[in-house]
Parts: sequence; C-alpha cells; structure tokens
Amino acid sequence: MSLPQHLAAGELLTALHGTGEPLTALRGATCPSSAIRLYSLLRIRLRPSDPSDCAGRAAVFALKPLSAAASLPLLSHFHAHLLKSNLLAYPHVASSLVRSYSLISPAVAHHLFDQMPPATCNIYVVNAMLSSLCRSSDLASARLFFDGIPDKDVVSWSTMLACYFSKGRLGVADGLAFFREMTFTTQIAADYVTLVTVLTGCASAGLLQPFCRSIHGYIVRRRVPASSHLGASLIDCYAKVGRLDYASRVFERVASRNLMHWTAMICGMAMHLRYDEAIQLFEKMCWRGLGPNEMIFTAVLSACRRAGLVEQGKVFFQLMVEKYDLEPSIHHYVCMVDILAKAGQLEDAYDVIKTMKVKPNLVIWTSLLAACKRFKNFDIAVEGIEKVLAMEISDENSGLYTLISDLYAMGGRWDDVIKVRRLMEAHNVRKNRGLSSIKAGKPRALTVPAVS
Repeated sequence: MSLPQHLAAGELLTALHGTGEPLTALRGATCPSSAIRLYSLLRIRLRPSDPSDCAGRAAVFALKPLSAAASLPLLSHFHAHLLKSNLLAYPHVASSLVRSYSLISPAVAHHLFDQMPPATCNIYVVNAMLSSLCRSSDLASARLFFDGIPDKDVVSWSTMLACYFSKGRLGVADGLAFFREMTFTTQIAADYVTLVTVLTGCASAGLLQPFCRSIHGYIVRRRVPASSHLGASLIDCYAKVGRLDYASRVFERVASRNLMHWTAMICGMAMHLRYDEAIQLFEKMCWRGLGPNEMIFTAVLSACRRAGLVEQGKVFFQLMVEKYDLEPSIHHYVCMVDILAKAGQLEDAYDVIKTMKVKPNLVIWTSLLAACKRFKNFDIAVEGIEKVLAMEISDENSGLYTLISDLYAMGGRWDDVIKVRRLMEAHNVRKNRGLSSIKAGKPRALTVPAVS
C-alpha cells in the first residue's frame, strides 16, 4: 500500500482501517513521517485483547523507514520512546534497534549493546551486533566478538563467513578455512544462505572452478533444502566456469523455476555465445507467463548484438519498452546502438542515441564512430565527434583520439587531424601498443619423429 508523505492523520487512520490487518499499512510505509504517524495511531488502537507483542512488532516495522532516513536524531527520539514504553525488553525490538543504529552509527550500536541486560541479549540481538561489526569492516573485532558468542547458530557462522568473503581475494582463503571449521568441528548444518555466501565469494575471487562442484556435492550429500537463491547461484556459478551442461542439469531439476533461475540460465548462455539457446530460453520463459526483467533483456540483446541479429534485437527492444513497460538502461542502449551500427544502419543508430532518456557514454559514441569509419559515413561521424570531444576522455579510451583522427582524414579535414594530434600531445595521450596474452600451463611433451 502506498502512503504519500503528505497524508493527514485522519486519512492515515482511514487507510489503517481499510487494510484489515492493522500492521499491514505500517509494514508498507516507506516515509519516516508516515511511519511514525501510523505507529502512533496503531498504539492508540491497541486493545487489551491484542497479542502482547503487537506493539513490539509495530516498533520493528517502524524502525525500517527510520533507519533508511539515516537521521541519528530521529532514531534517537524513537529509541527514547522504546525505553519509556519498555519495548526494548522484547529481543526482536532490541535487535532491530541495534541493526538500525549500525546502519547510521556503529559506535552507538555498540554502546547500546553493551548497556542491554542479559535477559534481552538473546542470539538475535547478538547476531545483530555481530553484523554491525562486520559491516564496519573491522574483521579483527568481528572475529573476537564471534569467538565470544557461547551458543552460535547458523546465522552467526553465515554472518562471519560473509565478513571474510567481503574482503575479496584477500579473505577467500580465511573464509574457506572458516567454512571448513564450521562443517567439520560443529554440529551446525550450513543452510542455503551460508552456501550462497561461499559460492558468491568464490565467484568474486575467480575460484569457482575448483569449488563449484565441491559445494554442489555438499548440497547433495547433506540434502540441503532447495531454495530459489541457492539453485540460481549454482546455475550462475556453473555458467561462469563454462560448464553449461551442469548448469542446464541443475536448471532442469529445479521443480518450480522462478525468474532468478531463468535469468541465470539465459545470461549464462549469452555469456558463452550460445545465442540460439539464450533466445529459445527467453521465448520459452515468456510462453510460460513469466515477465522478463532488465537483466534478461540485457542478456538477449547482447546475444543479438554478438550474433548480428538485427531484426530480432529490434523486436526485443520494442517488447521491453512497449509490452513489459521497462525503462531501458545504458546497457540496453549500448546493445541496441551497436546492433544497428554494425549492420550499417547508422541513421537508425543515431536516432536511438538522440532519443535516449539517459546521457550516452563513450562506449555508445565509440560504437557509432567505428561503424561510421567502416561504412565511410562522415556526415553522421562529424556530429558524433563534436559530442565526444566535449566529454572527458580517460587514458583507457585513448584509442578514441586515433579513431577521430582517422575519421577527419577520411573526410579530408586535415586541419582537424592536426588539431586532434595536438590535443593528444596536450593531454599526454600515447597510442597503446597491441598486446597478446597466452595461458601458461603445464608444458606438454613433444614427440619428434626420428629422421632417417
């Protein structure tokens, strides 16, 4: 339910009565002022026959928009109310308040935790404090706090594990050792959150190849309950290491596929240039009544871009805008401009740029200018060059100066060629040399036939 910020108290009360469940309106509030007014009205409406924790649940729902506002005075004011009304005696309220403070001021969250009585500090509050320490990137303090937790649960282990993997490649080794410690030294079974954390951490560090099947084996052996996130993560990980056969196998065995599974599978196919399969999956998903999201459209447009499927790309772009009412992002525009430009439809590509609702970046202009050079269309190139030279060109895009110089030479504008060369010298731009790379692996033995 949407609640505009300017609603009066009477209107809010009417909305509250119309929900059937009083907490529903408060749960859907996103504006801090609306949340506080709804919370106040709900407290007035509470009857003695209502559940004893109803006020506590209302406080938890109110804390979410208050913490999102990132206002320490506002949160402190609500904290004072919770103290006065004794609602902090409820552990779920205390843990929510600690979490809210940790998003704004971790030091205040720590101070609040230190002042809580032992009766309130159950595992939920302790985990909220651990999450606060992990969020502040203080790994040493977080691990010290974790080691002091007497009765750790799976949330405690998953939170600490995510803290290790948040350090990137530097924390992966410690994170995997920590996961091994959890599985071999405790009776706690990893849940889908823990396993998704491990898979995501290995993916970010580029270590999926040796660990993806191991984690999958753990899931099968321990009979971890399937979840949308875990299934989608497995599909995504197998696709990233190029094992589309395993990704397809997991995808086919998912009982009830949702948008996450389809997105992972379609993006995996597009990533490995399996254009036909990606488009077939997209059409099959739409036939089953699932509405594609922005990421899926990026994948299928990218597939059309690499395969040179111009008409198919136009159809997909039109579907996204007209049928599914999705706002194209810069990624969709990059694909669409490149599809048209590489096909020689330079006027259509330039029309897309001129009608974009976002500012075109250097990638889009480079795609158009490169196509102008290829198809020798200097008229459109001139208009694009003027836009590009007005932008800031980084060292990574230094080749763009050379492209512009070549376009001016193609049009016979030698004075402008000299100006671009001088501009390159003024910005200390040097044309990068071409580089090649090879993968160094285990050398193979060479068998040389005997010469008779």
